[in-house]
Amino acid sequence: MKILFVIGAGILPEQRIKRWQMVSQLYARLGKAFLQLGHQIYYYVHPEAYHEDVPPALCWLCEDQQHLPNILENFQPDFVFCWNGSSGGDVATATVAQAHGAKMVFSEQGWFPQATTIYFDLSGCNGKCGTKNRRYEDLSPDAYKRFMAQRKIYLQQIGEANHFPGDRFEILPPDMSKPVFVPLQDERDLNIVQDSPFKTMDEFVGLLAHKYPACRFVVRPHPKYPKPELGQYANVQLDNPKRPMFESLAICGMVVGINSTTLQESALLGYTVVSFGESLATGTGLFVDVRPGSEPADLQSVRVKSNKAAAVLYHLLCVKQMVREQLDNPAVIMKSGMFKELCQNLNWNSIYR
Repeated sequence: MKILFVIGAGILPEQRIKRWQMVSQLYARLGKAFLQLGHQIYYYVHPEAYHEDVPPALCWLCEDQQHLPNILENFQPDFVFCWNGSSGGDVATATVAQAHGAKMVFSEQGWFPQATTIYFDLSGCNGKCGTKNRRYEDLSPDAYKRFMAQRKIYLQQIGEANHFPGDRFEILPPDMSKPVFVPLQDERDLNIVQDSPFKTMDEFVGLLAHKYPACRFVVRPHPKYPKPELGQYANVQLDNPKRPMFESLAICGMVVGINSTTLQESALLGYTVVSFGESLATGTGLFVDVRPGSEPADLQSVRVKSNKAAAVLYHLLCVKQMVREQLDNPAVIMKSGMFKELCQNLNWNSIYR
């Protein structure tokens, strides 16, 4: 197959283009593995997003999509890889690529844990991800065993094997004798700008405080948005950002959020989660999906089925996400859910050709 990696084309200066050097490095690793598997690759990179790991002989540097049609016509890729896909620059890339017959593959940070993982999707990321509104089959005994083994590794990675049990998985009902944990988000993030019914964190917190006056809420600021402008609410406590997040989560009895990745993590730790925004898990049964105006009368009554949650989490943890450091390993790529999906999209009968 032929793969074109597009990194940072059309990204605006205020989006801090140098952050995309991380994407260049990740795609350089992945490209290395594809080359070793016998596939053809090429890179189209914003000059300020370039990373030295990208082979210069396989790279075209350009700030926008000016030369992209030319590259597409000459290289004729099967797939164009792009980060996230929601920014104006990414939308322009996808429009041009699809007009030339290429299929898009979007990527984003994974979940368990976020800093060391990545995932790929042909539909989009976050609220546009192909995982949403799907039903997943209950796990077989072998799949459940694999799920629990990977969950245990995750608990060890985040240093929380003591706070949360690693030998069993169960979504516990809400414990309203404890506070409700509320992870806030960066109001500038596309998750909020595009996929949230709330444009400010105060709108969200205010709704919770007024709708559920008998509940106590522990509100956790996002590390990239540490000082949200919140009103004064008698039943809302702002969490200490210096306190480890999982330590704060451990004293709470359920989780309510918009579409933060913390919601997936909380579900994996056994919490009932209520989600107000569009996310990659919307409509899967992993969360209790609500919208402003259709909130449950009381949070105590909401329930999530453990077997349904386990099936979704297995897909995210064991199939969908990949370890960043392993992207240059051809054997890992061949066995990945991402590679299988690419092959299926090309109507290949075997998983590798």
